[in-house]
Parts: sequence; C-alpha cells; structure tokens
Amino acid sequence: MASVYKRRKVGIGLLGSGVVGEAIQDIVFQDLKGQIGNDIELEIQKIYTRNPKAKKWFAKRPSLFTARAEEVIDDPAVEIVVEALGFQKASQLPAFRDYFLRAFKKGKSVVTSDKAVLARYGDEIWAAARASGKQLRFEACVGGGIPVMRALSESFAAEEPEAIFGIVNGTCNYILSQMERSGKPYADALKEAQQKGYAETNPSADVNGSDAEAKLLLLSRVAFGLQIQPGTIWRKGIEDIHAVDFRYAGRTGSSTIKQLAVAKRNGQTVQVFVSPVLLPRENFLAGIDGATNAICFAGKKSGGGRGERDCDYVLVGPGAGGGPTAVAVLGDVCELARGGGASIGTPSLVKPGSLKLEAEDDIHGSFYLRFLVKDRAGIVGDIGQTFGRIGVNISEIWQLRHSEEELRALAQSYKLRVNPRAILPFVITLEQATLKQVRRALDSIGNRDYILVDPVWFPIWGVK
Repeated sequence: MASVYKRRKVGIGLLGSGVVGEAIQDIVFQDLKGQIGNDIELEIQKIYTRNPKAKKWFAKRPSLFTARAEEVIDDPAVEIVVEALGFQKASQLPAFRDYFLRAFKKGKSVVTSDKAVLARYGDEIWAAARASGKQLRFEACVGGGIPVMRALSESFAAEEPEAIFGIVNGTCNYILSQMERSGKPYADALKEAQQKGYAETNPSADVNGSDAEAKLLLLSRVAFGLQIQPGTIWRKGIEDIHAVDFRYAGRTGSSTIKQLAVAKRNGQTVQVFVSPVLLPRENFLAGIDGATNAICFAGKKSGGGRGERDCDYVLVGPGAGGGPTAVAVLGDVCELARGGGASIGTPSLVKPGSLKLEAEDDIHGSFYLRFLVKDRAGIVGDIGQTFGRIGVNISEIWQLRHSEEELRALAQSYKLRVNPRAILPFVITLEQATLKQVRRALDSIGNRDYILVDPVWFPIWGVK
C-alpha cells in the first residue's frame, strides 16, 4: 500500500507589498504545483500595506490585506513574520525595529530583506531574538539572490576569514558599466538606470554608498565579529566619477572603475570601507557588468591571505530586483519551516570583540587622483611638492590628449565658464599613503587658484 505524504502548512505574515513583497505574493499564490518545497506548504495569512486597495492581489484576496501591521504580527495563524517594507528614509527605522521586537515577543521568527534596520538596530534585534528563542534570517539583505550569508555562517564555518569584498550595489555597477561602455555622462547613465528599474526615483542611498555600507556592516559582523554603527566607516559614493575617468583608467586597457565594499583583515584590525576603486582588468570583479553583484571571500585555510587581489571563493548573481530578493526571502522561510539552522547573524566566524575596526585615518594604499586645472606651467611640480612635504611620493603622472569637443563637454559638466582650451585634466597616482595624508595634501592644494573643481580620488586596488 502506498504511503500518503502530507505537507506541513506554515503560516506567513507579510509586512510590505512593494516590489519585494509583491514578488513574494506572486511566487506563493502562483505555486499551484507545490514547487516551493515538497515537504511544506506556505500560506500567507495576512499582508500589511498602507494602501491595500491599490495592490495587485487585493481584488482576488481582499481578506488577507490590512492597513495595520499589528494585525499581521498578532495573528495566531502566523508562524513566521516576513518584513519586506522597503527602506526609504531613516525616520522609518524605529517603527521597523518595533515590528521585529513585537514579533519576537509574540513568539514568531522573522525573515527580513531590510539591511538598514539591522545595520542600525542589529544588537537590540538579535538580543530580542535570543531572548525569545526564535530566529532571525536576513539572507536577502546583502546579495539579493546571492546566498552569501548562508555560505559564511555554514559553508565557511571552519574558516579563518582574511577578507570579504565585492560589488554589492547593482545600481552603481550598472551606472559605472554604462559610463565605461558608451562614454555616457553620469547623469545620463543614472537616468537610464532609473528607466530600467535599477535605480529609485531618489537614488541617493545607492549612489552615495550608504546602501553598500549597510550591507558591508552585516558582512563584517558575520565574517569578523565587528559591531559597527552606520556612519562610522569611510564611505565614498560614485557621484563624482566622470566619463573622462574611464579614459584614464583604460588608457592602456589595463584598468576599470568599480564601486567595492571591502572588509580586509590587517593583523588585529579590519579595514572596512566603501569606495570606487581603480581595478586591474585581470581581477575577476572587473568583468562583472550591469546590475550583477559579486562577493569574494578569502580564508586563511583555503589559501587566502596572499594579498588583497587574492580570492578563494566568488559568489555571483543578481543583486537586486523583486524576483531574486523574493527567492532569497522564501529560501529563509523554508529553512525556518523545516527547523534548520541557528539564527544567522548571531554567530560569527571570529569571536565578537577579538578584532577592532581600523581607524579611518589609518586606511592605506595607493591612490588615483584626477585634477582639472587652469592650463599653465608649474602645477604638477607644486602638487608633487605638497605631497612630498607630508612624506608621500607620486608614482605616475598620466596626461592624455583631449579634443576640444571633449574639453568643452568636461567644462559644461562642471558648469565652468571658461575657454575649453584653457583647462587641463590629468591624473596623478600615489605610492603608499594613508587617508589622513591624502586628505591633508588635498586640503592644502584645494586653496590654489589653479584648481577648477575638487579633485576626484579613490584607491587603486592591489598595489603594494
């Protein structure tokens, strides 16, 4: 006689019906053949959104929708609360935190796709999870559809991390890729990203690096046990990158520019920052284009620690979008429903507190600096002397031939009312220097009358 296989029903309460929340509904409501899991059946019991009637699934399932988040969290049929509200402004975060705390108090586990609330209130939220005996999952917070948190906490549990770094913001990567491929100005590349749905109407959190920062803080917590508050690491956005910078980066076909989030061990400290970097073409990340994300991990036992260009493992995939993020969220839900795993994020590969955050001023490396000045003699010598006085040597000086049309476009992009033939762009690369030294020199140079715009500068990856 054939055995009857019964799937266990699991009740979900969904906070949010935006891009991610709606994608979750699409997957669950259209799972007619039970493909999400052959051993469990996910049932959405309640959905919170501020305007239920405007939502896609309201007409077919009106009884599921509510304009009160508490109705979702308090529903006795809900076992797992899924938070997919979508961070838009800092003033929302206290309310989001309260939803987490209420869920744990009610004996519910939580799955979230919101890195901002964890970056700000992670300690309090994880403490509440531990006190309740329930779990917090946040796979979708960092890599979208890339299972990086599960890899760190489970697959790499026996590793000694040396570095974790990569491209974690698809918006920035798309914009930079378009600027390089087509020579588009930053504003045009951003507009195209918005038209394709890769960038928000207000793209500030993406382009200024704060989105990547929040993701990096979570990676640093799990990999290195660092408990870092937002706003305390060095963060540099991509807003100042110009198409001319790609000309200099690729002058011999040798490099490109990517925004990277970096956590790299240096003895008992960890260097943590978000910035555009000049990246050699031979580096794997240089070939990651469009909205794709890629996260690299170097571990001592796997052969890492041979330098910042080394990488033992790479995870690549769609870093954003409703579909990939919803898949990651539901993966966490299924794992919880099966009773698997510990609370991701509470443990770390390194004992919390054993490593310290490297002081921002002490972050060091080689640097790319692009100047736009009045074309006259003696400028390079003056800049070189300024850096020399603080103990920093210039490595190379790059000066390309620019057409009058290119110079005119450059002047217009900065709204300079000057004769295009009277301006001079050029690049200086520095040997090893600290952020403190670079800033000190640039503060001094910024007062010179030949400086037309603030220099554009960022690290050069992999140079010793």
